[in-house]
Amino acid sequence: MTKNKKNFFTGIICCGIMFLMGVLYLTVPSYYGLDHMVSFNVNDLFICMILIYSVLCFGNYLIVGRNPNNETIWTSIASSISGIVNVLLGLFLNPTLTLAISLALFVFLNAAVKIFSIDYYHDRKDAYYYIETMLTGIFLVIGVIICFNLFNDSVLQTIILGFFFIIISMLDAINVSLKSMLKAKRFLKKIKLK
Repeated sequence: MTKNKKNFFTGIICCGIMFLMGVLYLTVPSYYGLDHMVSFNVNDLFICMILIYSVLCFGNYLIVGRNPNNETIWTSIASSISGIVNVLLGLFLNPTLTLAISLALFVFLNAAVKIFSIDYYHDRKDAYYYIETMLTGIFLVIGVIICFNLFNDSVLQTIILGFFFIIISMLDAINVSLKSMLKAKRFLKKIKLK
């Protein structure tokens, strides 16, 4: 199996797992019960989400191997940092404020990793730089909107985290798919531009 196919399959499997976790988060209030969600700490769900995302990125790095820009390992490290900050801030701050700060840190650290990837593609005059810029912009806008709209309600916070995880998985799936298609010679031969 070529490295491009291996990268595609591992990326899609990781995105599928993240998508299923987002769907699970959306259904937590239904299974747990709205009355019991009042005493529920959503920061535990955030830490679980960050742990899974970090492990999936690290596993993708181990399976595929070194990429030229090592985006997956840096994403894993950035996610771990935001999880550690969530645990540390949880000792001192309000749970809603802790969740908002940790989610903002997660968004900005991952956007910084993507900016280094954009710079990598730009320096090599790779046209994929435009696609990566667009996907990073979408991720950043959605992340900032979600960070500032975390209300002090555990049901809404859980649903918002579920939607955020689904959005991350879909953006990563688009990224992996486009990157693999544009590297496949079989796909490029069928494109005819006039």
